[in-house]
Amino acid sequence: MTVVDAAAKPASGASGLPVGLFAPYVSADNNFTSQICAVGVQFTQRLASRLLVEGLDWQPSGVMSRKYGEAERWHADAGWIKPAALVKACLAQANVTWRGHCDVKRLSRDGDSWMLIDKDEHILARADMVVIATANQSAELLNTMSAAPKLIFQAVRGQVTYGNLSAPATAETSTYPINGSGSYIATDAEWLVGATYDRNNLSLDASIRDQVDNFERLENLAPEIAAQLKPAFERGLVNNWVGIRCATTDRLPIVGEVLQGLWLCTAMASRGLTFAPLCAELLAAQCENDKSEELPLTPRLVKALSIQRYMKK
Repeated sequence: MTVVDAAAKPASGASGLPVGLFAPYVSADNNFTSQICAVGVQFTQRLASRLLVEGLDWQPSGVMSRKYGEAERWHADAGWIKPAALVKACLAQANVTWRGHCDVKRLSRDGDSWMLIDKDEHILARADMVVIATANQSAELLNTMSAAPKLIFQAVRGQVTYGNLSAPATAETSTYPINGSGSYIATDAEWLVGATYDRNNLSLDASIRDQVDNFERLENLAPEIAAQLKPAFERGLVNNWVGIRCATTDRLPIVGEVLQGLWLCTAMASRGLTFAPLCAELLAAQCENDKSEELPLTPRLVKALSIQRYMKK
């Protein structure tokens, strides 16, 4: 398997988030998102426990949910992960080759294979099977082919604020993540709070206003922790990271075959760490065998993630 990446190094996009959560999603009607997240956290834990160092790269710490108007809820089947560590561990597996500086601008069918072509019309690679997993750029690639469905994704900018646990001392900060309107995470050495949710804003520049918003979000989520971290914000001892999420109108990923040999796995929105390992397993299972009993999701949930939901009837 060859992974072709436009960036100079792995995890340069949204996967560069310093640390994120994987967690269930509770809804009153147990909707598709809730059902898929329930399976997704299991696949994420399984992958992390196999590839990552517990306590350093990830922690199955559980997550406390604090949503406005609802009672606190403890999710034992949840935790935090450093996404870049997970990406690098996946790429380090046997029979995986990563190639950077490969900015694919279009795809073209050539007999039984696909050609990946850059802006200068150079062929970067050929393959019998191609998986497009390029977030918001996925639509751009598909839209260059007349036979592919036309997709429109929503770009959602997110800024998080983070800092060192020892600057200033914050010995009483929570040892488990708190999730609600935003989230708070403390790892072995750092804390993080966020993220903002800014639709159709593609700026990767950090905003002071968003930093203030993140602190206000923390005050509502965990006022006792906000009080301890306030000196770090006031003294400028914080950092900011910005990434662009890719979302569909129904906030569910798209996984499946678009054209013969051309597959799509994208639009993880705000739940990439909960969705991505499951979506990868689903795509692999579909490639090997499309018998529903061997897929990691029920036929109804597979259909909910299929690109067919965007096809014209």
